[in-house]
Amino acid sequence: MANSICTKCDNNHFELKEVSPRDSEFILYFVQCTSCGGVIGVIDFYNIGELIHQLAKQLNVSLKR
Repeated sequence: MANSICTKCDNNHFELKEVSPRDSEFILYFVQCTSCGGVIGVIDFYNIGELIHQLAKQLNVSLKR
């Protein structure tokens, strides 16, 4: 399996940083390089799939996993 590397500095260590972009009502996680801070990905703050399963459980609806 190949190791992921930063496209900016070739570092291979990453971190999640909680960010609220300007003029946005949402919180996101940036996957960024620990060395230069270059952003390589964005993840929703909330786990949408898990929230849907919790809501389905409250509504007594069966969802297949």
